[in-house]
Amino acid sequence: MIIDKEAFTEGITANTAAKLIERHTAETARFKRLSDYYLGHHAVEYRSRTSDTVPNNKLVCNHAKYIVDISKSYLLGNPVTYAVSSGYNIDTIKNSYLTQDIATVDGALEKQMSIYGKSYELIYTDENSELKSVCLSPANTFMVYDSTVDKRAIYGVHYFKKYDIEGRVSGTECMVCDKDAVYTFASGSDSFANMELKDITHHYLGDIPMIEYRNNEEEQGDFEQLISLIDAYNVLMSDRVNDKEQFVESFLFLKNIEIDSKQAKKLREERVLMGYDGNSSAQYLSKVMSEADIKVLADDLKQDIHRFAMVPDLSDQQFGTNLSGVAIKYKLMCFEQQIRNKERYFAKALKKRFELYVNYYSLKGSMQYVPVHCIDVVFTRNMPVNELEVSQMIQNLSGIATSETLLSQLSFVSDPEEEAALAKKERAEG
Repeated sequence: MIIDKEAFTEGITANTAAKLIERHTAETARFKRLSDYYLGHHAVEYRSRTSDTVPNNKLVCNHAKYIVDISKSYLLGNPVTYAVSSGYNIDTIKNSYLTQDIATVDGALEKQMSIYGKSYELIYTDENSELKSVCLSPANTFMVYDSTVDKRAIYGVHYFKKYDIEGRVSGTECMVCDKDAVYTFASGSDSFANMELKDITHHYLGDIPMIEYRNNEEEQGDFEQLISLIDAYNVLMSDRVNDKEQFVESFLFLKNIEIDSKQAKKLREERVLMGYDGNSSAQYLSKVMSEADIKVLADDLKQDIHRFAMVPDLSDQQFGTNLSGVAIKYKLMCFEQQIRNKERYFAKALKKRFELYVNYYSLKGSMQYVPVHCIDVVFTRNMPVNELEVSQMIQNLSGIATSETLLSQLSFVSDPEEEAALAKKERAEG
């Protein structure tokens, strides 16, 4: 949300917060739709019958969930690692990440980012004065930026309604954070318009303790532009079953054969019919189903979904078990470009997180200050790897690249720096 910073000359107030929330709720319908599609509640579920005698199957083929889950697993199936320039030590932050299982937080952030186009992380201190990160939904969280060319962040806002044990709204609460403090507004009614300032808490992180993760420049979800194709595929699959059901329940046309209702019921049970007239005949009245044409259309729709999502169908026969690592990479080229775009935005946000953690722990005296430009965020793709090819590459590059860089290429090494130190120690002792 971009707003002229002159609107906040008096700081943040309950009235200003309420107006910001009102603007943000305009996106509620979009967030609900994207969430429904990921969870499998698609438009086909709301199709109505044209007649009580016509079948109305509603099949949901959840390509939306497939696209999001595959992208998430490919990017973050292996936890993110961090490499620091020589002379610096980031063990304090690594231990903090390890203690709170930051990889799970990263996974939640990427998942919401892929669904909604953006996600948010809030950093706070627990009862032991240790930093913790939590993923917040963009449905009730947003950032406010100024209107300058730099689009500097002014506030981070998180709001929600409180419910009693019977599920009734018992009040509302809004948390607004800036570079210095966290402001808590609350109300005992079912409205954000009646809030009052309840608390101000300083956070000592040196910047806004809320980070926005963007999926792309347009802030769109991975499947958002493909909803019409997903709907078309669902309708085709549903009608395919409907046609099959109607074919089974087709009318029987009798020529020169007379039967009453009782005989018709008996015919359905015994499935035997006698015609005494030479011109007698019986045949079903039904639409001619062309399974070949339906399959061609279904395959085309499915291919378009994967092509425009840039997420491959890994169940396709083109991904055989006898492919080399290079061959697989060629088939994943478009997917890799898509993931690299996501990776750039994700890495930028992770560096912002690292900067906030460094600000806090260096101020606390737990570690020395480490400039954020001395940190590299390392992503390791979660895909089948030919370990023999990788080991040969490492051997060929030995003496050219650093040990940490080479060890980071091994999927089973989670901390290249520590592994290099252990290997050096082992060689010295041997």
